[in-house]
Amino acid sequence: MAAHKPVIACNSGGPVESVKDGETGFLCDPSPQSFSLAMAKFLKDPSLAESMGSKARAHVASSFSTKTFGNQLNQYIMDVVEQDKGTKAD
Repeated sequence: MAAHKPVIACNSGGPVESVKDGETGFLCDPSPQSFSLAMAKFLKDPSLAESMGSKARAHVASSFSTKTFGNQLNQYIMDVVEQDKGTKAD
């Protein structure tokens, strides 16, 4: 996805959290038939692969960049500190 390419992945585990089915790629049943149907869509319509690849790159940049990770980590730490303050106040 970071390389401006759509993803074809199994509809389970990590890909479910990172691939937006039908937008940044396709989530498939773990069968040769399902994967081949997804591949055929890109072969029949190369512009679909291009547009999904662009959306995939944008999704990676906004959701998985080091800046986003840092912001999420910082927020988590701040939440833990605030909870700790609330516990000590009781």
